[in-house]
Amino acid sequence: MRPAAKALALAAAVLLPGGALAAGNMPQLNPHDMVPQLVWLAILFAVLYLLMSTIAVPRISATLQARDAKISGDLAAAEKANDDARALIEAYQKRLAGARENSRRLTREREEADGAAAAAHLAQLNERIGAQIGEAEKRIAAARTNALSSLEQMANDVAQSVYAKLAGQPADSGQLGAKVTDAMKRNSR
Repeated sequence: MRPAAKALALAAAVLLPGGALAAGNMPQLNPHDMVPQLVWLAILFAVLYLLMSTIAVPRISATLQARDAKISGDLAAAEKANDDARALIEAYQKRLAGARENSRRLTREREEADGAAAAAHLAQLNERIGAQIGEAEKRIAAARTNALSSLEQMANDVAQSVYAKLAGQPADSGQLGAKVTDAMKRNSR
């Protein structure tokens, strides 16, 4: 017998009333019992649909919105820290350009007046400007380090929160922190 004919004979034996499986071994295929089964199927489907639409979906939606809000806030804070660092660098470069221009002007005036006194005064100016530049570089480096460390801490907190929500258990903070640090190092290159 061909496979198609076998499948047709099996379907007829199952679906036709009085078939061996319909009446004896598989009561769910009995035509007299199908209407109540379909009614219960519709009732259970409606109950499950209501439960999902009123309880499960709003909770999932609220969790996703809270997570999106937290991530947006963290990204906004990181962007603000980045903008602050850029503003500090720009101010530093303006002050540096102003200090260099001032130094050049003073040097020209002193060279015309007195060469030896100008050399001593220039050394003092260069030392003072170097100290100001060094101090400004230290402040900028400290601000950048502070911004990067708080960005790293925020990223670590977000990663732990996301991992805990997705995995349903707290993350190993050491391993997760190392992965966040590694990712930040790779992205900063």
